[in-house]
Amino acid sequence: MIEHLPKLLKGKKIILGVCGSIAIYKSIEILRSLEKLGAEVRVVMTKKAKTFIQPLLFEALSHHQVLHKDSQNWGESPCNHIELAKWGDMFLIAPTTANTINKLACGIADNILLESFLAFDKIKIIAPAANTKMIENPITKKSLETLSQIGMTIIASQSKELACKEIGNGGLAEPLEIIYEVLRMFFKDDFWLQKKVCISSGGSKEKIDNVRYLSNFSSGKMGANLALSAYFLGAEVCYIYSIESYPLPLGIKKIKVQTTQEYLQAIQNWQQKIQNPKNAYLIMNAAISDYVPQTFIQKKLKKQEIGKEWNLALKENIDILQSIKKSQITIGFKLEDENGINNALQTLNKKSLDAICLNEISPSFSPMDSKDNKIIWITKDLQKNLGYNDKLHLSFAILNEAKNL
Repeated sequence: MIEHLPKLLKGKKIILGVCGSIAIYKSIEILRSLEKLGAEVRVVMTKKAKTFIQPLLFEALSHHQVLHKDSQNWGESPCNHIELAKWGDMFLIAPTTANTINKLACGIADNILLESFLAFDKIKIIAPAANTKMIENPITKKSLETLSQIGMTIIASQSKELACKEIGNGGLAEPLEIIYEVLRMFFKDDFWLQKKVCISSGGSKEKIDNVRYLSNFSSGKMGANLALSAYFLGAEVCYIYSIESYPLPLGIKKIKVQTTQEYLQAIQNWQQKIQNPKNAYLIMNAAISDYVPQTFIQKKLKKQEIGKEWNLALKENIDILQSIKKSQITIGFKLEDENGINNALQTLNKKSLDAICLNEISPSFSPMDSKDNKIIWITKDLQKNLGYNDKLHLSFAILNEAKNL
């Protein structure tokens, strides 16, 4: 589920609150994912939650004593709602029942979980899960609105078939979506909160006939990680892609394309909606074909028609970076096997880019389908080696440099 993410939560202390909901089984996956990302997790349960899962399971997984009504103590090794509230960096309640939502909005603290949450004064997140009629009840909707207005993060429930067999809103968000929102709350950067970021990713696919196309080995992983890092930092992200490397947050606008013309049209549509170009960043990571088939055959070409040799006629493709306006801050990517810096500088000047990221390919290393990469950040005034790292950490490094453009 989270194999594409490095240990981004190392050193973080997260309190996981668990309510009495059929969705409680997902809280186990959430706990395990948080730990895999490096977080230390402690669990607090309501009395009703214990009717679904015994505390022992959470204790075995978290390696911490679970706080519930019967375990609270004030001795030499305290385990109580005040001690827990002082311990954590974030308090996540998943699942959060309608009952708990409405009590939170009123400041009621009549169980151990609510007492702990009321005493906590750092990052607070809730992930609702309830029957459709309960979650859509005007009282619950008003409570969610109140909680949002006072700065609490609410991870929206999803529409699906619920345990009661009804189909509608109320299902707990998927664990990966919850993990993404946890990461976003920790990584938010004030600089990026009002910024719009468009990222192109993957390789273009140029049709030869109805079943064949011309493309390249781009996996889209670098672009996907750039989208993730921009989202975690708080930006409004538009992701234009041809291949899905792994699931991305629902909060990222995703536009699937194939051809160069589709990439170009999607980017231009994004540009048209920009009101303040100074707050907009276009990162062209997609591997666009240098050449495209001269003609498109609107059927499947048969071997008998092609013959023993296929002399496929190609023509030079349009250059997207030279075709679009540069009102926004524009960052390109360059893949080279020799004379990398000189070629990158020529591209930077020729295409009027604000910066370019140089990938250098060699017989011993290719970033094309790797989880790792090597990047040199280049502007007209700076050449900075960002080093060798996984693509998500490099994406954060790229966006950190982009703040100076």
